[in-house]
Amino acid sequence: MQDRELQSKESKLYKPSFALFGDSISAFWPVEEQFPEFETYKKAFPGRRTYEIQEAAKNETGRYRSCMLNGGVNDFLNNFEPTWEEVDATVERQLKTLEILNDHCDYIIVLNVWTVQLPWPVKAASMINLEMKEKVTFLPRIDPEDLIHGEMLLDGGHLTEEGYGILSQRVREYLRATLPEFWLEFLI
Repeated sequence: MQDRELQSKESKLYKPSFALFGDSISAFWPVEEQFPEFETYKKAFPGRRTYEIQEAAKNETGRYRSCMLNGGVNDFLNNFEPTWEEVDATVERQLKTLEILNDHCDYIIVLNVWTVQLPWPVKAASMINLEMKEKVTFLPRIDPEDLIHGEMLLDGGHLTEEGYGILSQRVREYLRATLPEFWLEFLI
């Protein structure tokens, strides 16, 4: 279904679409409740590695007003001493996925990784963030390292409801400031 044809079942008003591409972080995100002003879609599954996220983007046929990409940590499960070459390969797949998403998304947000705890690949998460900050300067990026704290983690990596709420607030601020659907009303 085309984005411009979407209407809220309750109000029959246009709702911009918001698609999440990624791994379990996006798959478990309660976007339906936390983004009621959007028609939301999850193109994410637990355990996905970056090559699988990239394949999902390649196979995507829809068009979305806004999209968010997350991923990378699953490439390093049980690898607690990653090399920079391995991290670079992960980040390069993320960059390629962003190129692919340009054909499906009007606006894209990149979600970096927060500081994870064991048993998650702590070093890899930090290295991925450094590379993403250096290489993804052409799109908005949410850097949650200072937003997400240990008490907001369920298992050292996945988020509590509070953690998702904080991320949702940051993402919503960006989308509301960026999408004309939300600021045109103030110009009339």
